[in-house]
Amino acid sequence: MTHHKIYEEQRTLDRSEFAGQLRELADELDASGSITYGSGGTSGTLALPDKLRGEVKITRSGDDHHTKLVARLRFADPATDGRDNDDDGEWEIDDPYA
Repeated sequence: MTHHKIYEEQRTLDRSEFAGQLRELADELDASGSITYGSGGTSGTLALPDKLRGEVKITRSGDDHHTKLVARLRFADPATDGRDNDDDGEWEIDDPYA
């Protein structure tokens, strides 16, 4: 499967700011079925279908004493109109460092 990164942003947030971003994302999905990302020349909108495949994973590294929470959503590429049901026809929003 070929992956093409659409957008990535990394920054430090406190828990309250991060929770607020998750709420904004959830509100946007509920209201319009799509999310907006980025700003300026790297912004866009991503429509999500009604059905998604989701996963939440929590891992702990003993080497560097870090815990990681990864939320992953997979859904059919809108360009295939849902015709392609195998993993090659899916888009993925994921932590690239998982």
